[in-house]
This record gives sequence, structure tokens and C-alpha cells, in this order.
Amino acid sequence: MASTMNFFQAQDDARGRATKLVLKLVILLPVSFIFISGSLCLGLIFREAVLIFIGLPVLALVPPLLILLLMVGGWLTELWFLSDDGRGVAASLGGHEVAPYTTDINERRYLNVVQEMALASGTPVPLCYVIPDDNNINAFTAGSTVRDAVICITRGSLLCLTRDEMQAVVAREFSRLGNEDMKFTMQINYALAAIAAPYLLSVTLLLLAAMLILFGIYTFTKPVAGFPVWVLALFFLLTGLSILVPNHFCLIWAKNIQNSVAAQRNYLADAEAVRYTRNPLSLVSALKKVAGYAAAGRVQRLADEKYRQLFFANTPDSFFWLSICDRIRRLDPNFDGKIPPIDGSGEEVVVVPTTREPARTIPSQNQVLTAFGFTGTLPDGLRAAASSPVGAMGLVLGLILRQDAALRAEQLKQAQGLAGGEVVKEALKLEAALRALPPGCRVPLLDLSMPALRQLSPAQVLDFSEAINHVGCHADDGLVVLLIHASMLRYLSVAPKRVGKVGDLQASCALVLSAVVQTSSEGPDAQAAAYLKGAQVLGMKHLSLVMIPAEQVDLAEVESALGVLADKSVIDLQRRKLVYACWTAMLSDAKSEPAEIEIVRAVADSLGVALTSA
Repeated sequence: MASTMNFFQAQDDARGRATKLVLKLVILLPVSFIFISGSLCLGLIFREAVLIFIGLPVLALVPPLLILLLMVGGWLTELWFLSDDGRGVAASLGGHEVAPYTTDINERRYLNVVQEMALASGTPVPLCYVIPDDNNINAFTAGSTVRDAVICITRGSLLCLTRDEMQAVVAREFSRLGNEDMKFTMQINYALAAIAAPYLLSVTLLLLAAMLILFGIYTFTKPVAGFPVWVLALFFLLTGLSILVPNHFCLIWAKNIQNSVAAQRNYLADAEAVRYTRNPLSLVSALKKVAGYAAAGRVQRLADEKYRQLFFANTPDSFFWLSICDRIRRLDPNFDGKIPPIDGSGEEVVVVPTTREPARTIPSQNQVLTAFGFTGTLPDGLRAAASSPVGAMGLVLGLILRQDAALRAEQLKQAQGLAGGEVVKEALKLEAALRALPPGCRVPLLDLSMPALRQLSPAQVLDFSEAINHVGCHADDGLVVLLIHASMLRYLSVAPKRVGKVGDLQASCALVLSAVVQTSSEGPDAQAAAYLKGAQVLGMKHLSLVMIPAEQVDLAEVESALGVLADKSVIDLQRRKLVYACWTAMLSDAKSEPAEIEIVRAVADSLGVALTSA
């Protein structure tokens, strides 16, 4: 049965295989350079008698430099053409943004499912797009960061998937967002473009040779500027073949690696979708519908080649069927390989929803991966406010209002000019409801407000960020308010205050980890033990294994430490390790309290780290 799937093991296997394949692609880049330039160099040396006017020292340097220039140019060209953010990618494929206040019942269901999965995965809610003229069942996630993330589905998915199936498809796209699959895919495309660039030169040379042969036959016996035309044609022909033949083999190898990596990332996303939904049969049902509708000839749009790997299901071909069947079989070992065609004559297919399986016992070593989903409820009034730009700004302002009267008055004064004072009015109206929120609800509410904040114009974003940027900290506010504030400033692209130096990284990690651990309800001894576990996860050589005493942890210094960690000089891996260390510390007692979960999610948001990638 599908219930026997070990999705944790499937995730680990897919990650391991994808990493090995990427290493092969990295190795292929210099191999291609050496192979192609060596072949060209040997070809030119073989034709030394023809190219006697070229000195041998120059002859040895020209081919490698030429091939290197072409490969770098191909990489940079692909980087230029694939520089679109999530919105740009969705728009280039015909997508249109779904309005937050849409009255269409299918679009409303789609928005609700996306919000549910965002809360379950600990990810800010992305923008939702639909491709209205594509009746195929498909979906993709675009965006290299959470800030510009977009989830897009086709009209066929909107109309033909049940709620459980759509939940599985959307959960899968959230896992791809958390695993930064678009960035991963684009980097592979850059490598492929670098390997393919010499191919364009070889084709150009062969075309020139063909032109000389076809249209210059009558000049073969006549010298042109002292150089016979037939020799020039032969030179172009042999030089083009010297590049084309080795380049062709390198491209075949690279394409096979790309397809294999895409397959492993698909397996990883499928396994994580099952982890989110606990319902593998819903994803199996969605995959069968994808194949069934393709068999019925309902595909109206072929995915653009440069974004093909982003889609839930690639363009139908011989490999498409093998891929779909393999993915279904991994989820349901009893799958017999038969996918009946689905009648595409109607606008909507009514399917009896699959029965949800009971939740399974999660292996203890993977508690960290499952404990941080939001399981509470948010008041309807606050959810409604989060769906409009003014309401979302009011929510953010209300969440970060300081306890100190002077600081609070300063915040309200700075925000008074936003939307003609409406933002301040909204914040004051919502303040009581925000303060009454139980632990664990503030960060999910902030995540829900992200789509509305992304509707702000650049000028409005600048005004809002300036209004909330300059404000002090007070111990009464608590760490979570500081982290929410830092997260909001990062999301609005306000550069963090750079107080420390590069050498302060270890001290900053120790300070943030100590502040996080001290928010727990445990005693000092348990907190010290939790800190030690987190410090061991960080594995920094000179990091103190002794927690900083609570009386020495100042919120202003924690804010400075976050600025050090958010600086561009710190690699993403170090930030992810810190988030993982916080997870480990908070789960050291095998319990996950809502307040502890919220703190870890706030740390991840403030550093721009997706929980799944950490």
C-alpha cells in the first residue's frame, strides 16, 4: 500500500543522488573545456601547413582562450535571460495573478489551500497565479527567494483537481520553494549554456564552409588575397567539426545529468508533499489525472524549454510517461502501470475525494522536520485584515508596537503619514486582538500578510520601511517582537544595521542562540543543556559551549548580532546551520511548545532562511 512509503528515507535518498549528479555536472564543465579546446588545438596543429602564417606559440593559446571566452559568454548570456523574478516567470508563461478578493469559488479554494500549506510549512504566503488558457493539469513554483516567490497553476488544475489533490500539488510546490529548486534549476541551465556555447561557433563555421563550397565553386582555383578559397572552406569545415563532435558528446552527457537531477528533485518534492499532507493517495490521484488528461489530448500549451524543469509534470513525451509512472510507483508500490484516459469534453471533472489516511508516527530523528508547522487558528478579523495592503501594514505595525510609551509614540508618529493615517488607525484598531493572540500565532499571521504587502508600489514600500526602520528596543518587548521587526525589515529590502565585524560571527551566533534558548519555559540547567546541543550542531571551532547568562543578553546587542548574520559576507549555509541549531536546542526535551516554535520560525524569517532548507 502507499502507506508503507518511508518519505523521510525517500527525501534523504533523493537529496543524496541529486548532490552526486550535480558534482558530475561540475566536473563536466572543465572536462568539456579541455576536451573541446584540445580537439580544436590538435586540429589546427594538424593543419599547420595551411596556417603557416600563424606562429606556433600563438596557435597553442588561441583555441583554449577562444573556448573559454565562449563558455563564459554562454554562462553570462543565460544569466541575463533567466534573471526574471517569480512574477516575471509566471507572466512569461501566460499567468495572471489571482486577486485576494476574488469571488470565483475555484480561485478562492486555491488561495485557501496555499495559505494552509504556507502555515504548515512555516513559509510566508507566496503570490498565487493561474494560467487561464491552459487546460492541462500542471503547476510550478518560481522565485529564487521567498520575497519574490510565486505559485502558479493551470486552469485545468483549478477545475479538475479535488481539494485533497490540489492540496498535494500545492504542498509539493512549497517543498520546491523551500528547497530553492528554481535557483538550483537555473544554475544547472547556466552550466548547460556554458557547455553549449561552442556549439554555436561550430555551426557558424560549418555554415561558412557550406557557403564557400556551394556559392564559391568557381573561385576554388583562384586565390583570394593570396589565400585559396578551397583552403579557407576546408579550414572552416575541419575547424567546425573539431568543435562540434566533442561538444556534441559533452552536451548529451550534460542533458542526461540535467534530466536525472530533475527526476531526483521531483522525487524529493513528492516525498516532502506526502510529509506535509500525510496523504500519499491524493498525490497519486493527481499524477494519474495529469497523465490521463495528457492521453485525452487536453494539453494546449507546451512549457517553455528554459522553464520546463520547474513544472509539476514536464511536457508529454516518451520520457514523460516513464517519469509519471515511476513517481506514482514510488508513492504506491501496488500501482499496476495502467492510467486510463480521462474524457476531456467537459469543463470540470467531479471525482470522489480520496480518503485521508490516519497520521503516522514520525520517527524521532525527524521530529525537527515536522514539529514546526502551524496547527492553531487565527481570528477571522485578523485574517481579513491580512488580505489588504493597508490592513497588512496595520498588522505589521501592531505586531511590533513597543511596550515603552515613548518608543510606542515614536513609532506611531513615524507611521502617521502612511495611507493618510489609515495604517495607524488600523494598527490601533487591531492592537487588542493582536495582544490577545496565543503564543505561536504572530509569525504565521505575518506570513499571511506577505501577498498583500507585495502589492505595494516601490514608493509605498520605501515609505513603509522608513516608517518602521528607526526604533529602539526594550526588554519588555521580548525577543519575538525584535525578530518580527528584523524579518519585516529584511523582507522590505532594508539593509540590516552592520554593527559587528566578520570576526564577530561566532559571538553573534552564541548571543542569538543564548537569547533563543532563554525564551523557553525550562529551568537554567535545562536551558544550558539545550544551548550545548545547539552549539554542537553549529560546530564552530571557537564558539563558546557555555550559554551567555540571561542578565548579559541585551536585545539591542541581539539586534546587532542579527545584522552581522544577515550581512552578505556570511554564507547562507552558516545561517541555515544557526536555524538548525535553534531547532535542535528547542527540541532537546522532545517537546515543542507554540512559543518555542514561533521563536524558531521568527529567527528563520529574520535571516531569510526557509525552514525546509535549514
